[in-house]
Amino acid sequence: MAQGGTAVWFPLVADFADALTKAVDDSGLSLERIQHHLAARGMQVSVSTLSYWRRGRSRPERAESLKVVTALEELLGLAEGHLTDKLGDKRPRGRWLGQAMSLEDMWDSRATDLGEVMARIDRLQPTASTYLSVRDRQVIGPDRREVEMHCTGLIQALEDGVDRFLAIQLADATDLGVATIEAGPPCRLGRVRSEESTGFLVAEVLFDRMLRAGETALVDYTVRMKPGADSEVCDRRFLRPVGDYVLQIDFHPDAVPARCYEFTRPSLQEPETALTDLWIGTTASTHIHVRNSKPGIYGVRWEWD
Repeated sequence: MAQGGTAVWFPLVADFADALTKAVDDSGLSLERIQHHLAARGMQVSVSTLSYWRRGRSRPERAESLKVVTALEELLGLAEGHLTDKLGDKRPRGRWLGQAMSLEDMWDSRATDLGEVMARIDRLQPTASTYLSVRDRQVIGPDRREVEMHCTGLIQALEDGVDRFLAIQLADATDLGVATIEAGPPCRLGRVRSEESTGFLVAEVLFDRMLRAGETALVDYTVRMKPGADSEVCDRRFLRPVGDYVLQIDFHPDAVPARCYEFTRPSLQEPETALTDLWIGTTASTHIHVRNSKPGIYGVRWEWD
């Protein structure tokens, strides 16, 4: 399964993080004990998520997460709204954030894992850029397994000072390891972080110059997978709208699937839609073309038998 996209990193939610940290410290409870008390109330949240909220590296946004925050107020002896009130007014409202999706929309429960890998890259300010066009070319080998994904695109800066973006790849549960990445001219790799336990690869792709608002940069990189089972899907996850997207799947002539179809998905909380059959040509290749798309997941699935 190939999954990627340009990530948005929101500014730290300092007031909420500071208030939560103080409340936890005053309570004398460890995060493990807090997690235990929440579980007793029927609320499942990981210790890493609680830690992440405390450090301001992510923020509770989904309905389930907000219920946990309300429970924390009661558990930690806080007044109603002491924590939740510090979330509403601090959500970013910048021009370029208006149509952005959250990490939780695109990665669901894995958003915290992704955020922690992203946090190991020092530059934690937002990446104020958007794709104008993207072309992905996924290669499937004769053993029905993924070989590589070649990605090219045109990125536009939405604010002055943009010189990079983040490429994200998530390994399948059956993969033998986390993918590797290489950048081609005119860009190069910056910091690369990968984690075998979560399967995430996060890499800075550096432009050849600093961009001012409205300027564009070409990007070119290749992700090489370590598959352990037959492939069956390839998708890309966009946190912001994209003007033009092409996903090409090249199958080996000795490994052509019986059926292939396009799908879209607004977020992981919603089902796949627009299940349209795709024609596989004489070169064992197929593709989808998406124009002026909203944030969401766009991909191709196939069946071997």
